[in-house]
Parts: sequence; structure tokens; C-alpha cells
Amino acid sequence: MRHRKQSRATSILGLVPIGLAAVTLANSSAPAQTALKNPNETSAYLIHQDFSDCTNQNVRNGDSPLQRGYISLVRTPDGNTTVKVGITAQALTTYHFFLKCVRLLGDLSTDDEGTATAIFVFPTNSVGSVYAFDMYRDGAPLGNKIQSTQVNFQ
Repeated sequence: MRHRKQSRATSILGLVPIGLAAVTLANSSAPAQTALKNPNETSAYLIHQDFSDCTNQNVRNGDSPLQRGYISLVRTPDGNTTVKVGITAQALTTYHFFLKCVRLLGDLSTDDEGTATAIFVFPTNSVGSVYAFDMYRDGAPLGNKIQSTQVNFQ
């Protein structure tokens, strides 16, 4: 397991183009989406929701106040998947970030504004083509868990 911390400025800037690309793709026509989509890249949202199954089938991004962050994923030729995470959550808090129902990937610690970014890497073959992430702080009571929308590489 590798975990690299980035400076806030570098990592936020790294997420902005990905987020803009996702918005651009979402607003473009269906044929353009298929022509531009790289089968080894995808993204997911982080949503404030306490419970779901291992693949987060019922976690939806309704562009609501429940959205807490964004994940960008790339399956690399070396057999790993790189996960870039950006969150806005409770300030000065450490969150444990999990490959849901598989294992802990590492921690993210928010700054005084509640933002954090991190990059995690895991072996691509440790999951199927549909999976999810979740994150929470130590002893998180109800109302403090964050789930990803489903990751689907099918």
C-alpha cells in the first residue's frame, strides 16, 4: 500500500481539471462521451450517507448538500489503481479511507477549512469491476460516514 500526501495547492489544482472534464463530458452529447472516454479512467462522488452495501448500490449523487468530495481513479499498466481523493468535511479531523469491504487504504486529515486531498494506490486485481469506497473518523457516530458513489469499470 502506498500513500502519498500532496500539498493542498498542488492536489486541489490536480483535481480541478478532472472535475471540469467530468462536467464537460456530462454536458456533452452521448456520442462525444463515448468517443472521449478512456476505459481505464473513471470518477465517483463522496456522499454523506451512513449505510450501504459493499458496492454502494443505493448511494446517489443528487448534486445535493450531502456531497462531500470527489474521487478520480486510473487503472495503470503496472496492475495498480491510483485513487485521487478530495474532500470537504469536518475541520481538523482525520478520516480513515477504505476500499469498502476490502481494506483500509489510508488516512486523510482535513485542514482548518475542512479540506483534504490524498492519493492512494491499490492492486487492481484486489477488486472486481464494480466496487466502492467509504470513509469515517474513529468512533464515528451515526451521521458521520461518507460513502462513494459506485465505481464501475464494466
